[in-house]
Amino acid sequence: MVPIQIAVSILLLYLLFQNVDLAQAQQILSTTNVPVLLVSIVFFILSSFAIGLALQSALKATKAEPPFRSTMLANFGGQLLSDVTPAKSGYFATPILLNQLKAVPLEKGLMSVMAVGAGNFFVKAVFSSIALIYFLYRIPSAIMDSTVTNALLIGIIILLICGLGLTILVWTNYFSSTLLKLCRLPVIGNLIKKLESIRLMFSKDKSAMRGSLKTIIVSVLGSILFSGVSLFLLANAIGMTEPSLIDLLFMGPLTAAFMYVPITFAGLGLQEAAYVFLLTGISSSPDTIYPIALTFALLVRLIAVTTDLIGLPPLLKTSSGLLSSFKIKKQKD
Repeated sequence: MVPIQIAVSILLLYLLFQNVDLAQAQQILSTTNVPVLLVSIVFFILSSFAIGLALQSALKATKAEPPFRSTMLANFGGQLLSDVTPAKSGYFATPILLNQLKAVPLEKGLMSVMAVGAGNFFVKAVFSSIALIYFLYRIPSAIMDSTVTNALLIGIIILLICGLGLTILVWTNYFSSTLLKLCRLPVIGNLIKKLESIRLMFSKDKSAMRGSLKTIIVSVLGSILFSGVSLFLLANAIGMTEPSLIDLLFMGPLTAAFMYVPITFAGLGLQEAAYVFLLTGISSSPDTIYPIALTFALLVRLIAVTTDLIGLPPLLKTSSGLLSSFKIKKQKD
């Protein structure tokens, strides 16, 4: 799938750039208000910190609370991997980072990441649904065609499915009871019994994890708010004053839904196209705003990746540890 994902990303970006004069983009960047841009970056980092706070709360509920700094570094490392993986799946490496940095048991780290993921998916799915209704009324019906609406709905449905799946694993007994029933089946029952350790792992901290639910939801809402303020400041920094704070507050989670569609790396090309469509759709002069809208979308991507580089040191440290482990195992064999 990797060659296909790369090809789709490049094709989407090529199509987006067809109607843009690079000189215009350069002019927009040269007139950027740097102080406002820097404040925008600060709010973007705060958005990531809010998710790290949710993760810390979940880890505390499992009695495996590492230092806050370690949790944040692992969170940024997971986010950095999610920036270059389909459907942002790289974030599920966060438990390994926590284990390598502060010896957090893998099962507790995995449970915590899944709990945060469930809350994150559900909150963003609800927020995105409201945002879709908002933009259906905000954008003229002649522009908001059924194809775009269906694409946005697919993204929201993916968020809901992911949230539901993780919720079943983390906060219900359905997973455990289903495995027990499947173990009684002939032929494949013995194979399924090997998943018993996984069943016990998810059952152990389930009740304790429920105590972190409120903090997770509040933290995710805080992350959305910080992200919306960051987008608003970024828009003003490059001279795009037409979208309001409410527009961008709804636009962030709605476009983020495309990051979970596994046909490109973290929605590369898809999210940018969604930003351009929504920004030109609410504008009174769509042709004029197109270059600045695309510049805005690319800056959002650039800021996301560069701020997540905070997680590069723990990633390098973890990779060294893993390489050493493989080397020792090879010598023993």
